[in-house]
Amino acid sequence: MSAPPIATDPASPPSSPRDDLSARRRRRTELLVFVIPTLLYLAVILLGATTSNIGISALREDPQNPLGLHLGGYQSVRADEFGTGSPIWLGQIARDGNAASLPLSASGDLFAQLPTGPFSGVVFFESTLFHLAPLVPPEMLFAMKWWLPTYLLFLGMPVLLRQVSARLRWGYLAAVVIAVSPATAWWSGVPVNTLGFVTAGCALAVFGARSLSSRRWLLSACAFMAAGILLARTPTYYQPTAIVVGLPIVIATAVMILTDRTPLRMRLAAIAAVIASGIAWTAALFWESRDAIAAGLSTVYPGLRQSGGQALDPGFVFGATNLGWLRFQTVGAGSNQSEITTSFLALTAAVIVVLVMGRIRGGARSRWIILAITIPTLFWAAWALLSWGEWSAAIPLVNRVPANRAAMGAGYLAVVAFCVAMSLYRATAPHRRLATAAASGASVAALSAWGGISLAASGLIAELAPWMITLSASVSGLVVFVLIYWPGRAWSMLVGGAAAVAVTITAQPVTFGLGDLRDSTSARLMLAWGESSRQDGTLWAADSAEMVSLMTATAVPSLSYRQQIGPDPERWQLLDPTLAHESMWNRGGTHIQFEWAGSGIEFAQPHADTVVVRASPCAVQERIPELRHVVSVQPLDASCLIETDRLTWSGRTQYVYEVVPEL
Repeated sequence: MSAPPIATDPASPPSSPRDDLSARRRRRTELLVFVIPTLLYLAVILLGATTSNIGISALREDPQNPLGLHLGGYQSVRADEFGTGSPIWLGQIARDGNAASLPLSASGDLFAQLPTGPFSGVVFFESTLFHLAPLVPPEMLFAMKWWLPTYLLFLGMPVLLRQVSARLRWGYLAAVVIAVSPATAWWSGVPVNTLGFVTAGCALAVFGARSLSSRRWLLSACAFMAAGILLARTPTYYQPTAIVVGLPIVIATAVMILTDRTPLRMRLAAIAAVIASGIAWTAALFWESRDAIAAGLSTVYPGLRQSGGQALDPGFVFGATNLGWLRFQTVGAGSNQSEITTSFLALTAAVIVVLVMGRIRGGARSRWIILAITIPTLFWAAWALLSWGEWSAAIPLVNRVPANRAAMGAGYLAVVAFCVAMSLYRATAPHRRLATAAASGASVAALSAWGGISLAASGLIAELAPWMITLSASVSGLVVFVLIYWPGRAWSMLVGGAAAVAVTITAQPVTFGLGDLRDSTSARLMLAWGESSRQDGTLWAADSAEMVSLMTATAVPSLSYRQQIGPDPERWQLLDPTLAHESMWNRGGTHIQFEWAGSGIEFAQPHADTVVVRASPCAVQERIPELRHVVSVQPLDASCLIETDRLTWSGRTQYVYEVVPEL
């Protein structure tokens, strides 16, 4: 008996072999978008490789014989990373994911992106995996957290731009340029920590909106939930960067959703769902950290800090393309490599030229999306180039961004705006395309030259020679010309990415493993002592910043700890009963240092971010009985001290004492 004929729908003709091939290519591309970044992410995790500066000589037992493998030179200017941020993460790993108990400070876990409860455990999901420390090597967990923002950037940025223009490659170029920008290299990836989560969250928001319009209810709900979790991280890391680069991308995404060709009620529902998810997760996160946030808001810094628009040297704003030699040059007094690094703000000129002279696919919708990023870019550039007057410090939210941080962040917006504009750029007649490319390249080259001349003339980088400035400007202009005259070509993308990489290829180290912070004899001793002190509730204190970093990284409970968000006033009052020195210790981001003296307790503030407690260990122990161990770079002689050990750290002998309560 023959089989019945298969019914066909006359309105849906069978697909052709060409259509099937196109569909297979599309599915393969969609798979590779996720597979390739994931494989690279897993590779660096398995290698335990990061660009952290934890291998710097200050964090070695013997700087002349460092343990582990590293490539390139370390950045001494990144003390807040290798001395504070990375040791805090390593300390959390040493505690098997459990939170630190800080004897003088409010919890800094919110801004270290470490969980303190069920909601933060979801939002800071990768830090929750620190509970796997007994099973997973610590260098892998550290690399997992270190690279997560970059991994999300290389997932989110291409997908987000594809949802704008159906093209992936401009998203990859944007991700590469952002990842290798000077401020990324010299700020230990701080801008990427915001951009990675924001772009991935926004890509999920657009995906959720389109799933909603297709009535795929469960898929859209999951996308909105995940988008809210990722976007909730935006205000938790470094607020000035989050304000400058995070909000414009979120706004541009909202414009993208609102101008889509789907029913209006679906678009509004999608926006409402993303807002509700983001607010719910952020509110829950802040509620868990409400005590720490209250402590931070009441501090002298940064709680009460307000900033206005300021006319900075143009080198601060447009100098990024001239920083290829920064690793080998001296920065002028009063500044450093981190402070003068930005991203490629000069690209704003190319965006404007393309909008005026070029042709953009998608009509008004596309222009609104581009403008949603370009207008904030111009605003923040003006915030850093013009003197706005004292009244500007009263502008809500904006006044939380100092002018130099606006200059740093605006360059990243310029990169995104340029790549969005180029993904929508439609090649025209050769003569018109030539004019657009030439005008864009010349404009970018002029801004690059202006920034370089300013850096040299102001003394910020006095060693910046005229030929260096000329070369930087010429290459910048030529790269922009190539990208616009041959838009979307694979080889032109490679030229653009290679030029960006060349600026910072020598700027960062590559460290495999955790070096002396785990493998040295001193680190192993501190790990054991830290575990014992956590069990019996005793505290330590040290008089050198290098030892404080080791104690933090090995989870040793300590009075000498970086006070990240703000103080615990009641605990500080034990050391300062009259609160006479409150202005010194009531600050966020403060290094608590001890200098051991023969008697009494005194306070000093040699730097704005440092409070020094000059005290006898015996006097401190009388007021804080939990103090039972001190470490000193000099031999100490006090009636309450018993020397128990000696170890070497940072090339110096460290004397370890037990503090015995005096009867």
